[in-house]
Amino acid sequence: MRFIVKEQDYEKPIGAGLLRYELDGVPTGAMEQWRLTEAADGYEVLRVDLDAREAASGHSYLYHLVRRTDGAPERLAYRFWGSGLHGKLQIEGTLLFSETNITGTRAVNGRTYHEDLNIEPGTLFWFPSAIGLGLVLQAKKVAGNTAVTLNGKIGGEDTLAMQQVSVDVDFLITDTKPMEVAGKTLETVPTMVRWNDNQRIVIRDQNYWPVAMQRPNFADGKLLLATETRYIWY
Repeated sequence: MRFIVKEQDYEKPIGAGLLRYELDGVPTGAMEQWRLTEAADGYEVLRVDLDAREAASGHSYLYHLVRRTDGAPERLAYRFWGSGLHGKLQIEGTLLFSETNITGTRAVNGRTYHEDLNIEPGTLFWFPSAIGLGLVLQAKKVAGNTAVTLNGKIGGEDTLAMQQVSVDVDFLITDTKPMEVAGKTLETVPTMVRWNDNQRIVIRDQNYWPVAMQRPNFADGKLLLATETRYIWY
């Protein structure tokens, strides 16, 4: 697993996993590894390596999220390597969070952009990946949640720019459903997440952690599925 900032000796492991991506049951070559650790003063650090270098897109993402004891984000660093509208695309970015504001810098092929966004207290946040999308699963209402994410439409100068959206988070069943995950039987709940013209089904366990993600494609009928193949809570 690749890191933006390697784990420090004082960090205590909480959980780790590996999701593999399939398209209509055929491996795409993409995988997503993650580690969650406890740092000093109750802070948590979530590291995600979404590696699609062997997939058709060839894209590669790294995320390093520091969050407070209440789960609210405090700082995100991210990296992207891939191709855009005009050839090679490389992005480095940082976001800093307060209760009412997010500030960021984003360098796209060496050109730096500054971002500043005022938000309401309780605004949700996620970043583009299956594990990142799991950050919205504890939304307090079904429809019309205000959220901030990074622009996942890859190619232009606005790739991974901050954007504010309205997101719906709808549990599809009222009880739990057993599911085999990495050799274990877990009680899970499928959750529909919708924003703009996007929708995903995120299947979470009793820890509100994603164990699978489905992205239906209504244009060609193909289903993209990411499933935990290694899943550990320490």
